[in-house]
Amino acid sequence: MGVAKSVGVIAAGAAWKLGHPDWAGRALIDALGSADENARTIAGMLLTQGGAHALPLLRDAMKHEENLPMVLAVAGSIGDASIAPDVRRFVNHRDPKVAGAAKDALRALGEK
Repeated sequence: MGVAKSVGVIAAGAAWKLGHPDWAGRALIDALGSADENARTIAGMLLTQGGAHALPLLRDAMKHEENLPMVLAVAGSIGDASIAPDVRRFVNHRDPKVAGAAKDALRALGEK
């Protein structure tokens, strides 16, 4: 099952790179919450490579509090400081994993 999940994420990533269809971006965000570590990692890498194109997807995921630790990590990895206000909202989150991921992302974005 792990290989099939990873292949599906790669296929969604390829479609997303070609034209950024909503369904493909949504599949990548969903994969950030997968139990399959490879699928999570691949989705994170593909979103990071998407740079600014991934920011609306990440903002939407933050708005709906989806897969927050991974979403926040990807936001930090992209390195676009424009997402810092969205990330900052989670610094005092009730879940310590989310709060830690937000702090790490802000450090990656150049904030103290």
